Amino acid sequence: MKRLKKIIDKILFPPARIIILCALTGFPAVFLSLTFIDSKNPVSYISYVLSAYALTVLCVNFPRAKRRCKELVRSDRIKALASFRKLMKRYRYTSMYLESREFRAKTSLYIGLAINILYAVFKCATGAVFRSAWLWAIGVYYVMLSAIRFVLLRNVRITDKKEQTVQRRIHEYKSARLCGVMMLALNIAMTGMTVQMIWRNRGYEYEGYVIYISAIYAFYCLINAIVNVVKFAKINNPILSAAKLLSLAGALMSMFALQTAMFSSFGGGESYRRLMNTVTGGIVCASVLGIAVFIIAVSNKKLKETDINALQK
Repeated sequence: MKRLKKIIDKILFPPARIIILCALTGFPAVFLSLTFIDSKNPVSYISYVLSAYALTVLCVNFPRAKRRCKELVRSDRIKALASFRKLMKRYRYTSMYLESREFRAKTSLYIGLAINILYAVFKCATGAVFRSAWLWAIGVYYVMLSAIRFVLLRNVRITDKKEQTVQRRIHEYKSARLCGVMMLALNIAMTGMTVQMIWRNRGYEYEGYVIYISAIYAFYCLINAIVNVVKFAKINNPILSAAKLLSLAGALMSMFALQTAMFSSFGGGESYRRLMNTVTGGIVCASVLGIAVFIIAVSNKKLKETDINALQK
């Protein structure tokens, strides 16, 4: 078993140069195979395997690469980065971004809200122009996502003005609970998208190599969301923890969208596609429903504990 474990570790955690080499050869090779070579050609199968391996090791090694990048950025080994970091520390907000995990989380909420609003407006507008229920479903999903992020940001601003008291804690748990309730509505929009993907055979479509970039980004979002959920569970901030769980829900939906795009690009048969989309879509919707119920249940439990402690004092 130990020998097998060592072999698996060597396969999944190769040196950085091997990972880079696989990525630089695998992704262009599969693009060339899809564009110029017949799908039954042995070269195509080799390129598929190589690109799949490259994608796997990139995702598996993401936490390690992220950690090493942080160490490199925070060290003084690269003079340009060291000078830029010193420049950022001169100003209040950029210094807070470097030093405070909570401030970075709040900043990501603002950025996420802006992106969600723009995307929601775009999808709703195109849905109205082309009279597409599919585009409207995507637009409604991003409207709901934007609404939840807006509520979270509003409550973050309110709690920042309060002192560290029982009342502030109660407000934080109520805000997290409201996020959970709104995620139930988000799950309805996600279910609407899922139903259209399954029964109307709709899905995302990407041309050529764009699908591989989208795959890397989707896996990055999922891994990053899971890491952040674990991190923010430890700092005991209910609102920011709820925000990271919301990001996890969005990452799960991105993975499902990626699956539909993979079927659109590589085929797989109508019945098989419908089966896999049904299974994955059901798992994603059930997971988001579970996340929403978890947030509500934990918030209610903490509110009761806080009220009991307040009465005892």
